[in-house]
Amino acid sequence: MLGRTLRKALAVATIKRYTGRAESTAVPGDSDLRRWVRSEWVEYETWLYRHAFFSQTRWMYYRQEACCWDKSPFISVLTPVYNTDPGHLFECILSVQSQAYPFWEMCLVDDGSDRLETKVLLKTMVRQDPRLKLFTMPGNQGICSATNQALSNAMGEYVAFLDHDDRLTPDALFRVAKTIRKDPDTDILYSDRDMLSPRGLRFMHVFKPDWSPETLLTWNYACHLTVYRRSLALDLGGFRSDYEGHQDHDLILRAAETNPHVCHIPQILYSWRQHEGSLSLRAGSKEYVYESAVRALTDALQRRGLTGTVHEIPELWRGNFRVRLKPREPDGILTISLEHGVEPKGFSGRVTHHIDTGHDKSIIIILGPGVRPADQESIRELASWFHIPEVGLVTGKVVDPEDHILHAGLVQRPNGIPLAVYQGFPESTPGYMAATATVRNVSAPHPACFAVRMSLWKDLSGLDRAYLGPHSVLDLALRCLEKGFRSVYTPFARFVCPQGWWYAEQWPAEDADRFSRKWDTWLKKGDPYYNKWLTLEHPDMGLDLRP
Repeated sequence: MLGRTLRKALAVATIKRYTGRAESTAVPGDSDLRRWVRSEWVEYETWLYRHAFFSQTRWMYYRQEACCWDKSPFISVLTPVYNTDPGHLFECILSVQSQAYPFWEMCLVDDGSDRLETKVLLKTMVRQDPRLKLFTMPGNQGICSATNQALSNAMGEYVAFLDHDDRLTPDALFRVAKTIRKDPDTDILYSDRDMLSPRGLRFMHVFKPDWSPETLLTWNYACHLTVYRRSLALDLGGFRSDYEGHQDHDLILRAAETNPHVCHIPQILYSWRQHEGSLSLRAGSKEYVYESAVRALTDALQRRGLTGTVHEIPELWRGNFRVRLKPREPDGILTISLEHGVEPKGFSGRVTHHIDTGHDKSIIIILGPGVRPADQESIRELASWFHIPEVGLVTGKVVDPEDHILHAGLVQRPNGIPLAVYQGFPESTPGYMAATATVRNVSAPHPACFAVRMSLWKDLSGLDRAYLGPHSVLDLALRCLEKGFRSVYTPFARFVCPQGWWYAEQWPAEDADRFSRKWDTWLKKGDPYYNKWLTLEHPDMGLDLRP
């Protein structure tokens, strides 16, 4: 056993080695705040300094604001620890100690570490700060058991999950608490995130959409930072050991089935560390994670009464999955192909004429002039997503004869003219967050390639005939959203348009004006399925670098 003096000296030496200081501090200096926004990427560092950096003065302002609130939610940060690199662990704990928001505790669970530096550092830092609570597991039992131990001992109204080698931004808990104060019914919160390179510099930003239940069936986009109402996490039974490595995804899939109130904070509040052996650097280093993911998604389908299969998408990086739902019976589907010569201005009238002529089909598929399915599977794929009761419209991928993307999802813009992401790019381009190659929620389908639930069409009285052209479908989609019905884009429903594609810029200008005026408030808030920090000027989903 090491003597107390030697243990303290070892801890101090470890802290000084990684930070240049002999002790941790609760108030970050300007040099720390500047260091924490350094990036591997020049453009991203520019963005960070412009939108994410704040000085010690601003930090103190946040602290004073929080201290003046009449009701401040108490937040427990849950962190399981196992033989963590002491430098990474120190930064992790320091990032919590450096929070501008003061009403928190950090529940650290040592999951049977046998690395001396890790154990000494943990005990030393906990002795120095009463807000740090240390619990010890009897041997290594895994992330799920260790996190559940922290959850059972947490005192907070909300719990935030933080991995032992990752880092929170200094304003993370402040923004979480402010969101909860604004919307006290919130059950789950998640933020945007980036990565820390092996050099400790930020990069690989992930700017996420708002709550997107079908996107969640493709990948756990919400993970890091996630915060739960503690009572909800307890009611769900916390993490399940059978899904070790993918426990976060399993938990949020189960939580989604309770109809929770979810808030997305569109700010980078979490940095996921990339280092040798980590999942973020070597996807093959934790094969069991992906096996757990398939089981979690398969179980979610079964709980929801959905028949389907799940597998990873081999053409993409690890962690992207395809849910293939049971095909719909073809006799319940009516496919309407608009004839050549129909112009955008005649769109609404022709579609309404075809659908309102009377039939008993439950699903209607509309294809614009020249748009044809690449195979019969494409029609079945579109229709299959209506097994999910909350899905009202579905749209597919459209390419030209040279396999360039014509449509892989639309983004609503304030001017009423939607942005077609990755339009003109080779079809092999997966895009930012695999946007072109995975199933995801969108705000509206493309009018020249979409399916609609017939019952919903009737409930909403179809298209608004005040629009002459394709904007009538965008309007229909937003009316569906108001009633709780979502739109889905699936790239596995593939269509080809050899000529005469309807580019959004060519749709009737008077319709764009009518649409933007009618939905002005909604449009100014921004498309919920597209992050506000991404460009609306170009189709590549790049960072918006405007001042």
